Amino acid sequence: MEAVKISYLSLFLYFLLLVIPAAILIYLKLKMVRSLLVSVSRMIVQLAFVGVYLGYIFKLNNPFLNALWILIMMVVANQQILRQSGLKFKIFFLYTFPSYVITIVFCFITFLIVFDIGTFFSAQYLIPIGGMVMGNMLRGNIVSLDRFYHSLTRREEEYIYYISLGASRKEALLPFISEALKPALSPYLATVATMGLVSLPGMMTGQILGGASPEVAIQYQMMIMIAIFVASSISTFLGILFSIFPSIDACERIRKDIFI
Repeated sequence: MEAVKISYLSLFLYFLLLVIPAAILIYLKLKMVRSLLVSVSRMIVQLAFVGVYLGYIFKLNNPFLNALWILIMMVVANQQILRQSGLKFKIFFLYTFPSYVITIVFCFITFLIVFDIGTFFSAQYLIPIGGMVMGNMLRGNIVSLDRFYHSLTRREEEYIYYISLGASRKEALLPFISEALKPALSPYLATVATMGLVSLPGMMTGQILGGASPEVAIQYQMMIMIAIFVASSISTFLGILFSIFPSIDACERIRKDIFI
């Protein structure tokens, strides 16, 4: 059975539901209505562009174009992670980007346990699965970097105290890294623990709507959840480690010019 097509009129009417959160934001004076409108507008434009572009990519199924699209996705994800974390793109990009490249390449290699190389690196599999992993990585990395630098800035004297006692930079930063990773990874564990009972996740829903059997949909969902948690764990850890290089000066002080 094919998925039911949604009319543009129906979709427009559904968009009107955004009036409810907008009203809440206005009532609470949160000054987020503009951000809501910009975010939704960007989503519409980006998805419309992606819909057209992916049509060509899927039709051509060229390995070079597939890899180029994944690279673009990683650059955009890195830019969003840094912006949402309050860190300057021009300072951190060359340090944090390799952490995401390493993570994605590692995950793609592990997918070959499940798929043969020809199947997985086709556009039909590579781009949707890669996008799903990166989209979930993005949330965890925003939380981890934001928490790490917020905590390190607020407790900078504590960090200096550890250094003055003879601790290495790694030893002095380890408590801050641990503190940042816990809130970043905990939501993923909660999602995994309640999978199927509280939520029917995206991969599984998409497979079922596409006509796949529940058994196949469940297999794909298990695979993608493991991939998301592994990728989030690696990328959050490496992202913080790599970001440390430009953020601390020779006197072991946090540089103040790294924040937006």
